Amino acid sequence: MGAALQRLKHRGPDETGSYAGDDFVAGQTRLAIIDLKGGHQPMRDPAGRWVLVFNGEIYNYRQLRAQLTGRWSFRDDSDTEVLLAGLITEGPGFVERLDGMWAFVLHDVASGDLLLSRDRFGKKPLYYRRHGATFACASELPALAVLTPDVAVTEDAAGIADYFRYGYALPGKTCVAGVSEVLPAHTLWLRADGSTVETRYWAPSVEPWTGSFDEAAEQVRELLTEAVHRRQLASDVEVGAFLSGGVDSTTVCALAQNAGFGKLRTFTAGFAEATFDEREPAARAAAELGTLHTAEEIKPEMAAALATALLRRMGQPFGDSSLVPTALVASVAAKHVKVVLTGDGSDEIFGGYARYMGRLLRQRYHRLPASLRSIVERGVLATSEPYAHHSGSLLKRAHLFVQHVREGRETYIGPPAIRKEMLAQLVPGLGDGNPMPDRPWPDDPHELRHMLLMDCLVYLPQDILQKVDRATMMYSLEARSPFLDKALFEFAIRLPWQWHFSGMKGKRLLHAAMRGRVPDFIWGRRKQGFASPVSHWLRNWLGDDLLAMANSEDTGVVDVAGLHALLREHRAGHADHSQPLWLAYTYLCWRAG
Repeated sequence: MGAALQRLKHRGPDETGSYAGDDFVAGQTRLAIIDLKGGHQPMRDPAGRWVLVFNGEIYNYRQLRAQLTGRWSFRDDSDTEVLLAGLITEGPGFVERLDGMWAFVLHDVASGDLLLSRDRFGKKPLYYRRHGATFACASELPALAVLTPDVAVTEDAAGIADYFRYGYALPGKTCVAGVSEVLPAHTLWLRADGSTVETRYWAPSVEPWTGSFDEAAEQVRELLTEAVHRRQLASDVEVGAFLSGGVDSTTVCALAQNAGFGKLRTFTAGFAEATFDEREPAARAAAELGTLHTAEEIKPEMAAALATALLRRMGQPFGDSSLVPTALVASVAAKHVKVVLTGDGSDEIFGGYARYMGRLLRQRYHRLPASLRSIVERGVLATSEPYAHHSGSLLKRAHLFVQHVREGRETYIGPPAIRKEMLAQLVPGLGDGNPMPDRPWPDDPHELRHMLLMDCLVYLPQDILQKVDRATMMYSLEARSPFLDKALFEFAIRLPWQWHFSGMKGKRLLHAAMRGRVPDFIWGRRKQGFASPVSHWLRNWLGDDLLAMANSEDTGVVDVAGLHALLREHRAGHADHSQPLWLAYTYLCWRAG
């Protein structure tokens, strides 16, 4: 247990605790945010029957505590004891009343049963492995590997297939053979006899809302304000925020700055490459909002040093290269605060991604004569795809759109990581992946609404939230996402998808809700996203590192000739192959250990 806790020290440097029973051992590393003097874990009830290990924050713990008073004699003022008391007095159904982010394990010493659970969106991770009579679970895969040292870390073929198709493992799955994750919005009972029961405790209604657009905008404004002011700022330590100068983070910062807790600290990190740098708009937003702002430039040597360390800490391949800048801005914030607010979740529920507009444009594009479409596509593909981020290059967007059109129409699970022909070139023997995850709602006949719902179910927890959790916790920094407030999400998910789009722009409803509360210039900015200049890195240090790994004896499913061909084309400027090459890089880094 000691070695596993050491692997998790970055997640909780303030305190380490463990407890050993006759046939089990539990441990936790704590990042103290609420009740700094109490909340010690593992936490046991006074009778010693129950043992709880909990990671996360319960935002409504004070209200729940008041409701439990009379049935429980509280010993401290922590959300941990509220969780323990609620689970013991009310049973597993208590999780339905929680508002927050969590992963926990509750052990019944008397029966030998275990109850595991994750929050509704999967903000907090929880992996597990069963091997013979041994059951082990942990917040991160490297720690889990230490808990089961007799079991080799090997590839799960279906998980690797999912990784190369989507850039991440699908919900409940991993790239490591024999290792699963507890699904978001689920509880998992592990009985003493070895049987398991996994139950979904939350499925948001998608029944259409019947009010007007203006009424919806007013409701969104009230719910988002309530989420920030009364829940997301709940803390016994200072709370800061990431600020990119985009719509989402600026909205959160505007609300937090006006919450009456004094000047908000905000943080930005940017690259020297102009199309990947958000420091200037972030500084302008900070000046207009009146926040105490800190910005730093991400140097190539910083990114190079961090990339390998981050990927190894993930414990499995991970295809989102924005993991690197997210970690770097986290390192900046962690020098000043222990908690930050983020804008995550807004794109999924308010229609902010370019792929949604691309799908709308494709519907209109297919109405054109086939001959005209052929001319357009040949003209675009006759030019070299630029290295610039798509937000700053019309030609880059044109290339991506033509690729999107030629991919054809398939059932949407998540945005594909790379094109089919490139997949065949890079990993020609790739097998089938895992089946599509179960959906808590019926099939939606509207293409755009289906995409929004699936991104909330798959892309958000498996990519965005996983990235933010690992990047921030690497620096012992807790990240909170006001847009994923339960009440706000449950309302927004019922609204007509058309309300989120105005022509070829998204977030129409969010704009209407926050007009006058967010600086006007924010709404006119192009969506940029927090991306890495991987395309540039591959021309120098990253490309050299990739070549060195490709020339080793063990490249797994990656075809060496295909990889060399893609890298040559990329370095010659004939095409931007940064995404497939990054997928290969992270996979080979993981295999190298």
